[in-house]
Amino acid sequence: MNTNRIADGKIEQLSPAKTRRIIHTDNLMMAVWDFFDGPWNEPEQPHSHPQEQIVYVAEGAVDFFIGSESCRLNAGDTIAVPGDIPHSVKLLTPKVRLIDTWTPIRKEFL
Repeated sequence: MNTNRIADGKIEQLSPAKTRRIIHTDNLMMAVWDFFDGPWNEPEQPHSHPQEQIVYVAEGAVDFFIGSESCRLNAGDTIAVPGDIPHSVKLLTPKVRLIDTWTPIRKEFL
């Protein structure tokens, strides 16, 4: 059996306040994002991609926006995002950890 641990993955420093770790197979990808600059006054710019996505809030709280709808997500909450639907997040707590999964994988992250 081939075992990969995301905790052993390389931490990518995307900004002074944002890191990412990735693990993937040929068809499925997971990323752990850590944000250290909340709370935010405004949500990030909406974006979309063809991949289906599931977001799990491991730590902190966010407002999550999908299309014209929004909802509050706290640690332990999960939301599914269909492909090609604009979505964004607004941090509500100083630290937030999100765990995202996508299918198919996001090749631009490799």
